[in-house]
Amino acid sequence: MKRTTLTVAAMALAALILAPASYGQGRDFAVGGGTLGTPSDPTGVQHVDFAASGGPTTFDPFSGIGGDPVTGHFRAGGAFDQAGLTAFEQEGPVTCLVVEGNQARLVYPLKHASPEMNDGLEVLFFAEDNGPPVNGQGVDRINFVLLPDETPDDDPPSEQDSECVLPPPVPPTLFTLEKGNITIHDAP
Repeated sequence: MKRTTLTVAAMALAALILAPASYGQGRDFAVGGGTLGTPSDPTGVQHVDFAASGGPTTFDPFSGIGGDPVTGHFRAGGAFDQAGLTAFEQEGPVTCLVVEGNQARLVYPLKHASPEMNDGLEVLFFAEDNGPPVNGQGVDRINFVLLPDETPDDDPPSEQDSECVLPPPVPPTLFTLEKGNITIHDAP
């Protein structure tokens, strides 16, 4: 729990550092951390912490709109069951950030993952900023999908070629954080 608290504190500091620069430069950003689930839930507890800025990203190559490269880092861990038999840890650089209003979608290729079968995958992460926690209870929502890296042999160390992913035709169900906070800024 101390590690999660320290990580969330570091993410809050990153938000304070990123926010003024992002507003002044017209960059999108998403930053935050939190916990899903409780020890008594059948799915156990999962933790996420992330910070990303850049863009704004566009999917229209003819618009002439584009932004700075996306930079950031993502870390997640926990278990998908009460006994901790399906424990996982994963982290990687954020290589894509798309912000639309209070919602963000980002991609990060896994550079360190356990179980090892997840190494080399990419994660499509969804976040929704619904304001600050209410009475200590999180109000922001998240979800994620594991994806294959379509071009793992072509990826440079910076992973800047990682593809941005269009939103799925049916948006995923988002889950409310038990604790934590997410801040999302959509640059004009």
